[in-house]
Amino acid sequence: MRKMLALVAGAVAIVGVLVALPSTASGNAQWHLGEQSSSLEFNAQVVPIGKNQVWAFGTRRFWEWSLGPTATRWDGERWHEQEVPGGFGTSVTAAAASSDTNVWLATHSQAGQVVSRWDGNGWTAMRRMESSAVADIAVLGEDDVWLFGEQTWHYTGSTWARADLPMDVRRVSARSPRDIWVIGWDPLLDKPTAGHFDGTGWSTSPIDHPGDHVFPDGVSADASGVWITATVSDDVAQTSTPILLRRTGTGWQQEPVEQVVGPWRETFNPIPDGRGGHWFLGSTDVNSYDSTLAHRSADGVWTQTPVHPSPGTAEFSTLAGVPGTGQLFATGSLDGTPGIYLHRLP
Repeated sequence: MRKMLALVAGAVAIVGVLVALPSTASGNAQWHLGEQSSSLEFNAQVVPIGKNQVWAFGTRRFWEWSLGPTATRWDGERWHEQEVPGGFGTSVTAAAASSDTNVWLATHSQAGQVVSRWDGNGWTAMRRMESSAVADIAVLGEDDVWLFGEQTWHYTGSTWARADLPMDVRRVSARSPRDIWVIGWDPLLDKPTAGHFDGTGWSTSPIDHPGDHVFPDGVSADASGVWITATVSDDVAQTSTPILLRRTGTGWQQEPVEQVVGPWRETFNPIPDGRGGHWFLGSTDVNSYDSTLAHRSADGVWTQTPVHPSPGTAEFSTLAGVPGTGQLFATGSLDGTPGIYLHRLP
C-alpha cells in the first residue's frame, strides 16, 4: 500500500498537478488535516516557530526517485506554498529556525548538499557540502547556527568553523547557545555516543547499555532534563526493543517503554509538553506502520492513543510541537490522505 501511495504521489508530480492539494475535512476526532500533500508523507521536516508560524518541508517523489524539495508555511489562517529554488537539491534532509526570518534548510542532491537560509524575502545558499554530511541543524540566532552530521560546523555570522567533535551526529537538541546536546555514533569506539556543548567546548560520553546493539533515535534537552529515545537489538532473539534514557548525575537511567509505546519512529526527538512531560511517536505494529501517540507525564504516568483504531490506516513519520502552546503537528498518511495534521488537544 505504501509503494502504491508513493507511485501515485510521483505520478501527480510528473503530470504537473499541484502536489499540495486544497485542505479537506479529512482526519478524525484527534487529528485535523491541515494541508494535503504527497511530498509530506515520508520523512518531512516540520519547523514550528510559533502558534502562527510553522514551516513544513517535504520531497516530491516518483516511486524510488526524489524530484525536488517542497515548502509550505502556516500563517495562522492558512497554508501557503513557498518556492524553493530547484538548484537547492532533490530532497530535504534537515531544517530548523530561530524566527520566521531565519529559517535554515539542508537539501541533498547527487553532487552533495546545499544549506540555505530564508530571510523573510527569499532563499540564499549559505554553504555547499561535497557529501551528505548534514543530518540535523540547530539555529540559535542569526549568527549562531550549527550543522551536525558526519562533521560539525558552526556559523558565527560571517565565517564557518569546523568543531572538534569526534562523533557522527544523528540528532540535536539545545536548551540555550551554551547548553547543546547531541546523539550519534563514535566511529573510533564503535559505540553510541552523546555529546554536550557548554559554551566553550564539546565533551562526549558513550551511551552504555547491556544490550547487543544500541541505536540512539532522538534527544530532548529541556527544563525537565536530557532524554534519549533508543532502540536495543538482540542478535540472538532477533528482536528490537525501544528504551527511554534519562540523564542522571552518574550516567543514563533506563526506563522500559515497550508496553506503552511500541517501536519508536526514528525520525524525531521527544517533544516536551511544557509541563515536564513528553510526547512520543510510537507504533502498535512491530514494523512501526500503525502509529500511536504516547505521552509520559512529569510524574512518569504513561498514556497511549492510536492515531486510528483500525490497523493499516495511519502511518505518521514525524512529530513536532509548537513551543509554549502544547500544539502538535504530525506528517504522514491517515486514511490514505497524505499531508500535515494538527493534533486536537483534549
